Amino acid sequence: MTVHLALHALQTLPPSNANRDDLGSPKTAVYGGVPRARISSQAWKRAMRTHFTTAGLVPAQDLSERTRQGIGWIAAELLERKPELGGENAAAVAEAVLVCATGAATDSAGARRKTTVAPASATRETLFLGRRQIARLAELAADGAEDITIFLKKKENAAAVRSAAASRDAVDIALFGRMVANDDDLTLDAAVQVAHALAVHRTPVETDFFSAVDDLAEDAGAGIIGRREFLSPTLYRHAVLTGPDLAANLTDYAGTMTLEQVAAAFVRAFAESVPGGHITSYAHTTRPTVLIATVTGTPLNLVGAYESPIETTGGGHLPVAAQRLAEHIAATASAYGDPTARSWLLTTDPRATEPLHTTATRVDSLAELATQCADELARRTDAVRGQR
Repeated sequence: MTVHLALHALQTLPPSNANRDDLGSPKTAVYGGVPRARISSQAWKRAMRTHFTTAGLVPAQDLSERTRQGIGWIAAELLERKPELGGENAAAVAEAVLVCATGAATDSAGARRKTTVAPASATRETLFLGRRQIARLAELAADGAEDITIFLKKKENAAAVRSAAASRDAVDIALFGRMVANDDDLTLDAAVQVAHALAVHRTPVETDFFSAVDDLAEDAGAGIIGRREFLSPTLYRHAVLTGPDLAANLTDYAGTMTLEQVAAAFVRAFAESVPGGHITSYAHTTRPTVLIATVTGTPLNLVGAYESPIETTGGGHLPVAAQRLAEHIAATASAYGDPTARSWLLTTDPRATEPLHTTATRVDSLAELATQCADELARRTDAVRGQR
């Protein structure tokens, strides 16, 4: 038996292109036989990770960076400890340490890329590295900087380097996991599942023709013309956080956040983050009109409520979407439901979402919802782990 926190949201975006494909078009998917707007789970997970920092939800030292610039990052930390090394020597030492730690291959062309860390080769793989991990690797690099090759030939030193890299001492790694193809010791299964956000209705992709005026030109011609695609969806969003998996992934965590606090931060990031594609052109930051949090042993994706697309010529998609979701919750609860489940509902449009009011306990704020569901998840997680 296990316990999960399932999140469901209905969220409307204005004209936007928050997540585009390789051709610059908004991402879509065919569902229920019709094209829908889609925002990938990867795009929203990155938005959540960056929101941890921008909203101050998680202390900076408890977070990670997904990067190919790990060598330069270690080199920058190493130079703070041993400035006499110089940049090239620090980069060479850092490269030896990171290759030993992860088995990553290097790409010297990456040294030409402008970064916020010391100039150094990039790794061919994009690594998910915690800030405490980097600090520990830099300390080990400093210990062996005089002759890093001899230092790493000693089994205890190489083991310490690999142990530092394999540490799970970061909140976002504990939540979202880490996959390193060439080193299973670094791989960590995520405690979180995030679905692709999908429009509840058929979503036509529209085209915006734009021009920019040359302010210093005397003729009437445009300085530049172009086209950009956009769409305006009402999205169903879903994510799941598994309590015992999160607790296990936090085994190495040396920070001060409790499991309840991590879960509450995740709920807030889910609700408050928005992928930033073309955001300066569309200012598409919105919040979910409906947010449901359920602590349950059986987390269910409720997107089936919208397999038949909502068709409306007026009045918006939200009232019908709320009615559909309420009916789907009742049907799935009757057929497959968990009698121990507890749910909370936050809505910014009570009139339009009235059918949902009987499906969960109403709360007035995101803070209240996040606190209550996180506390319940932690309590039941402790009970589950105590049975093992």
